[in-house]
Amino acid sequence: METIKKVGKQIGLVMALLGVLLVLWELPHHDRNYLSHQERTAQLGTNLPAYEVKTFLRHIETRLPSYREEFQEAEKKSGISWMLLAAMAYQESQWNNKAVSPTGVRGIMMLTRSTASDLGIKNRLDPSKSIDGGARYLSYLQKRVPDHIRMPDRMFIALAAYNVGMGHINDARLLAERLGKNSNQWEDIKSILPLLAHKEYYQDLPHRYARGWEPVRYVKRIRAYRNILQQVVKREAKSSQVDI
Repeated sequence: METIKKVGKQIGLVMALLGVLLVLWELPHHDRNYLSHQERTAQLGTNLPAYEVKTFLRHIETRLPSYREEFQEAEKKSGISWMLLAAMAYQESQWNNKAVSPTGVRGIMMLTRSTASDLGIKNRLDPSKSIDGGARYLSYLQKRVPDHIRMPDRMFIALAAYNVGMGHINDARLLAERLGKNSNQWEDIKSILPLLAHKEYYQDLPHRYARGWEPVRYVKRIRAYRNILQQVVKREAKSSQVDI
């Protein structure tokens, strides 16, 4: 009888161990199993968490249709891809035209009061006005980037300036030159921007301290959202051709 009890305990321990091993095996694959094939495809190359991909894809279906024409109209006026503008707006507000931040920026493109005033916008919560204004402001920032800087670096720098201000971008470019980096390439600039939060680097720069990691993250996420949106739009086009 005693032997049977010992054997039973050993079997129980083995089963418990197998259960733990099974959980450990499943954890690395959780995100993959959590996403559908379509969602896994969208996630490739974006480095976005699974739940963010799912939320973004859902918002493309539920929120974007209300503003898609405005983004496309803004592209016609500004020459900036509507999908890039839409991705930027999503990073700013998740396509919520009533969004308001603690710092006072508001609207779907999260314009500051002073920027909206310069653009002639009285109601920042008007999505049409906000999208048009955001596109115009991004276009203005792009024109302020030195002419010799080509695309796509030119646009990445303009996007970063939309987030942190052109003054801090110019500081980062100046610091990049001091540190032997290429001040005309986004890949080098984004490695320098976080240094603007450290006194040893910002103390003798014109615009001083900045949360330099924020524009780096900002541009990265916009690029990820745009890539996913491009995939969705491309799939829509193929589906439309098949239907015809």
